[in-house]
Amino acid sequence: AFQVRSNHPNLCRRVLPDDERLSQQKPLCTRGFETMQGNMPANIAANFPNAKSDGRMYNEYESDAVNLNLVWDLDGLSVNWVNNWQENENDWACNCDYQISPISVFATENSSWEAFSSELRILTSSDGPFNAMVGALYQETTRDFNQWIAFANVENSAASPSQRYIATSKKSTTDGETFSVFGQLIWSISETLEATVGGRYTDETKDSMFKQPYNNPAVTAIFRPAEDPLGVVTADQTFTNFSPEATLTWKPQDDLMFYAAYKTGYKSGGFSNSGINSGFSANPKDDLTFNEEEAEGFEVGVKSTLMENQLRLNATAYSYEYTDLQVDFFRSDIFAFNTVTADATVQGYEFEVEFAPNAIAGLTVFGLLNYNQSEYDNSVAPCYAGQTPDMGCNLSVNNSPFQNVDGAPTAVSPEWTGVFGGRFNRDLSSDLYLSMAASARYSDEYLASGFNNPLSKVDSYWYVDANVRLGSYGSGWELALIGKNLTDESYVTGVVDGPSTGGGTATPDGVLADQLGFGNIPRTVAVEATYRF
Repeated sequence: AFQVRSNHPNLCRRVLPDDERLSQQKPLCTRGFETMQGNMPANIAANFPNAKSDGRMYNEYESDAVNLNLVWDLDGLSVNWVNNWQENENDWACNCDYQISPISVFATENSSWEAFSSELRILTSSDGPFNAMVGALYQETTRDFNQWIAFANVENSAASPSQRYIATSKKSTTDGETFSVFGQLIWSISETLEATVGGRYTDETKDSMFKQPYNNPAVTAIFRPAEDPLGVVTADQTFTNFSPEATLTWKPQDDLMFYAAYKTGYKSGGFSNSGINSGFSANPKDDLTFNEEEAEGFEVGVKSTLMENQLRLNATAYSYEYTDLQVDFFRSDIFAFNTVTADATVQGYEFEVEFAPNAIAGLTVFGLLNYNQSEYDNSVAPCYAGQTPDMGCNLSVNNSPFQNVDGAPTAVSPEWTGVFGGRFNRDLSSDLYLSMAASARYSDEYLASGFNNPLSKVDSYWYVDANVRLGSYGSGWELALIGKNLTDESYVTGVVDGPSTGGGTATPDGVLADQLGFGNIPRTVAVEATYRF
């Protein structure tokens, strides 16, 4: 993460040595738009849950998966059975305020995810006008979330050693179970016309719990303790949905196809495991749960192959409406992510071209251009930190400041994007091959925040990748020189308000918060060796 915009003169800072107070800090900058994370003081880290004993920041991620895919090809029938088990565990410690501030925020986390799924699909392939695909999916999941946070220099010498420097802690679990059935009917109306109709029915349950096992006495007004009558939040959620779709395809000749489609989509609701149970909230269950997301819309397009298969031209136009689009929103005043929902409309056009001239064997050039307009529709959303009434923060929902975002762009939704490039493949001998490729990706400007913060604006940029590969067909080896982001472009794919910055939200004297962005990887050049056996 790095800082994008700031109301402060210094863009980065570090924490001083372990024996000095968290509040004593000095700026340490090496380049614009960077931050430094200092270690957690050793006397705090010694007993702080999930911290390294020397206080260093870290992120340890472990993932395991087992897949089993069985396929039976029968006469006029294909059966596919896919089974998957996966688990991951993520542990980290961070100096999480990311900006110069008299208050440091340290946090550690342990979260894990485990899932098992089994899906069966049956597809017919008869010579008649009708074919069908039917299937079923079963999945069960378990999510465990634990977090410990130190901020505001709070300390409780009467607490246990592991809790002495904790301001608040979180424990949350969600157990989920999903059953889904789906199918498609494929009708060959004529030699050139085909219709497909289908749908998916989903039944999903999620049983969740959230509590804050320990809170420093100084912050119990903000973080409701588990002993409070509303201190343990439980939610038994059930979601059901049927999502239909239909497509009509016309293929007047082998190298030309037109299609029109009606499509729907669905994402179940859920529970914000990383939220908070605020002492100011009269209904914490409403704060921690969110609705299912649904999409409905149309698209039409044409796909073509011209000039004796040298040129491919495709074009698509689409329009979709989202109900309860799920957006992650960071409440910087209480250091918590919550999922909130808002309606949106997304529509646009996409053009794709690929040219492989016969005159230059091995050469392919390509391009993709997309115009996309994505806006919130008849919705309200939480205000960003420091937003004033003149900036639109003039509503109140459950005693929290809200804004009308009707017509505002959704997060990370540039109007124009494009990819342009080429690749060249050439056999140097009967065994050796050479491959070269380069591409440039363009993005128009966009707002990276969830709900319309003007300080989160990211300017338009170009992003260039290239690679050269030399390899052997027979021996199985390959050497590659790979360059990514060769223009060393910096941009962010998400922005949140910085903790401990900004204030006066919904008042005329509001001060906007620093913007913390989740940045891309800078220029990298790598040499890769591969051997296949």
